[in-house]
Amino acid sequence: MLENLDTVDWAHVHHAYGEAADTPEFLRMLLDGDPERRQRAYRHLSVTLLEDGLRNQATAAAAPFLVELIGDPRTPDRSRLIDMLTCSVAGTFSIASPPILDDGAPDVHPILREIYRVAEAAVPHCLELVHAADDGSCVAAVYFLATMWRSASEIVPALHGRLARSSSATVRAIVAFALGHLRPDEPALLALHEDDPEPVVRVIAAVGLLRHPGDAPASAMDTIIAALDAPDGVPGLDKLPCVEMGVADLGRVLCTVPPALGARAVPALCAALRRADGFAVLGMIEPLLYFAFGDPPGHLEDAPPPARDLDAITPDQRHVLGVMLETASLWTIGDLFFLLQAYRLPTSRRSLAAFLGAPVS
Repeated sequence: MLENLDTVDWAHVHHAYGEAADTPEFLRMLLDGDPERRQRAYRHLSVTLLEDGLRNQATAAAAPFLVELIGDPRTPDRSRLIDMLTCSVAGTFSIASPPILDDGAPDVHPILREIYRVAEAAVPHCLELVHAADDGSCVAAVYFLATMWRSASEIVPALHGRLARSSSATVRAIVAFALGHLRPDEPALLALHEDDPEPVVRVIAAVGLLRHPGDAPASAMDTIIAALDAPDGVPGLDKLPCVEMGVADLGRVLCTVPPALGARAVPALCAALRRADGFAVLGMIEPLLYFAFGDPPGHLEDAPPPARDLDAITPDQRHVLGVMLETASLWTIGDLFFLLQAYRLPTSRRSLAAFLGAPVS
């Protein structure tokens, strides 16, 4: 395998840190008999080709060789390489982060268009793995296939076939994720939401249904609210490649629904915010501010935005700001400053306390 690696002029291809002359060495290392060396190669390629989900020239140049490796059942760590190809195609792709890929629009970046074109050759291999006996291979394959919208007519029947067999909750959940992107109007997606015995499957199916909130049943929103309300989270979310930060992702999902539909999630979001820590708090704050204040008015480029008038704050808005004030961990996140600035709200805990006329511990 990889006989054509040296036909690429890697010295004139760039990755995230400069010339990609080291890329062929690490691609070959993915076949090394030593698992530690393979792990080193995977880490290096993830950083240089896919740092923060951003793609570059070397990502496109490496994609055909990833497809070649994935196509051979003898390749070690095959599922991991499928995940790498998925990120090459779609960037950071989760229930809360839509894929950034060649969507057929005329202004798609040539690099993304080339990666998608090359990756399509992996579809037949991944369709075979949909029916793999081990969950890891199946989950990786379905996660990749969720990006392949041009092949939906082939993929969706294969997903139905997998659902017809005995499968784990993790497999059914990733199938729900793929259906939500490829065919959100599929009856199978609604059935997974309404009938599956496992909460993780129903939650992921609800996310897919809410991608078109105008057509989604009210029960889909109820499912998300129940998940946010669960003190111990939703078992199994952490096993899915399409989930980055657990229930915090569900908060970010709600930012896509109209405020009139999502407003009833505010109590659950407030409760979840009190339990959250680290960057997970932003997954609660973004929808809370959106439901309480609507779309952010933004701010002027060369001057600070005018502050909001306390007299114009509604009781519901004041409640949300009060919960934010109580949540000490929230104020350790630097990104919060820009979010609050966009909403023309006080940008520090002390200034918010002064604004509300409330004490701060």
